[in-house]
Amino acid sequence: MIPTSSARPTKNPPREQTLSSLSRREVLKIGGAATLASVVAPTLVSCGTFIKSDAAKTTTLTITNRWSDPVARKTMTTLFTKFEQENAGVKIKNDVRPNSGDTYQPAVRTAFASSSPPDIATNIAGPEVYNLANAGVLRDLTSFYKDQIEVRGLAGTTTGMELHNKIWGISGGVNVGNILWFNPDYLKKYGLDGTQVHSWDDWMQQLQTLKAKGGTPIYYGAKDLWPGGHYLNDLVQRTLGNNATSTLYNRTVLAKQPANPKWTDAAVTEAFQKFIDLKPYFQPGYLGEASATADAQFLSGQSGWHEMGGWLMNTILSQTPDFQPGLILFPSLPGYPGKQSDVTIANTSLLVGKNAPWDLVQKFLLFFTRPDTVLFMVENMNQPMPYKYETDKVKVDAKIKTIFDTMNSMLTHAGNNGAVLYNDEAVKVDLYTKYIWQGSTALLTGSLSPTKLLQQLENDTMATGGA
Repeated sequence: MIPTSSARPTKNPPREQTLSSLSRREVLKIGGAATLASVVAPTLVSCGTFIKSDAAKTTTLTITNRWSDPVARKTMTTLFTKFEQENAGVKIKNDVRPNSGDTYQPAVRTAFASSSPPDIATNIAGPEVYNLANAGVLRDLTSFYKDQIEVRGLAGTTTGMELHNKIWGISGGVNVGNILWFNPDYLKKYGLDGTQVHSWDDWMQQLQTLKAKGGTPIYYGAKDLWPGGHYLNDLVQRTLGNNATSTLYNRTVLAKQPANPKWTDAAVTEAFQKFIDLKPYFQPGYLGEASATADAQFLSGQSGWHEMGGWLMNTILSQTPDFQPGLILFPSLPGYPGKQSDVTIANTSLLVGKNAPWDLVQKFLLFFTRPDTVLFMVENMNQPMPYKYETDKVKVDAKIKTIFDTMNSMLTHAGNNGAVLYNDEAVKVDLYTKYIWQGSTALLTGSLSPTKLLQQLENDTMATGGA
């Protein structure tokens, strides 16, 4: 059976997106289902809001954010100064907070519920945004987005920020997650080419060839649990397609959702079974292997393939391999609606308080999504952004230039509706911890079959109010 505890496994710092506004796992330490009413933080200082100073003749725009690491702080401070210079009489109050989900997400909830909420705040996308929207503290950005921002956007611009057919935020930066990395040199020794993998059958043929000829097809670190959740997310997105995947995940956190798809549907069961089918192609001892070790072993040339999000790019900077890693999006499964071009993302949202000075907020959001601003953030934070900019002008470390260009291409080709959130951002926290993270190990050890695991997950989804 799956352990009943919903405690999180220890996070693995090397895989964090340390140079961006979004720390991949820190943001997941607080459940998305918490409500404003449940927050009690009497010592929290209110963030302040739109302030006019007659003496200084300035207007202050308060932006609560988690751009707290040195690189992100320096980058955003520079941009805030530039915005002030372009808008005389405007001062940005940079309300920067520590980048930890333990403290940041509750602080944002409390701040928006206070008498002096922020004008703009960053937050994790998904349930956190839905709860704030339902609480009536956010401004509806639908018309503004469609009129001004949509034309600038790529896949992920509003993913995890749409509710009741309205848009409640825009992206502050993404990480592409459903990536298969490959070692071209390793594969070439076996007569294989990773760029030719487009379908599940293509990939299985390569894995079988590597296994039969004595190679290591995949290096996998199951010890930290969440990498198994990656595979399950990749597979469900391919068997259901984007819209149905989002609906399935939303059933765990939102009321009055469509009754289908269910976790017990044949397509979801097939996705979980496909994960088990990969078991023969993992290296010996994978159940006890840490994700950071799996990263390091792949980068040292010990396997042909490795599943990991785009933040592996930063590991490549610090643990430079002797080969140029290749990357593709997770392949499609024949007979199912998901396309290989569809991306899974971790997304940061920019949210606007309902009483924020609208004219000034519009100016800032247009500034934030402007091509030259986007280029500056991309270059300085190694942060993929779901907005259009002159990609040929981007200057990043030569070690990751090809990788960065490929990830930008992934966002471009996915299209505006080609992205879904990670299951561990979109699904109710105790459900994904128990049934997806811990469940992935239960599947591999054989302690639960996909049918039994998914029936338990469906039962608990219904018990929590899911459709």
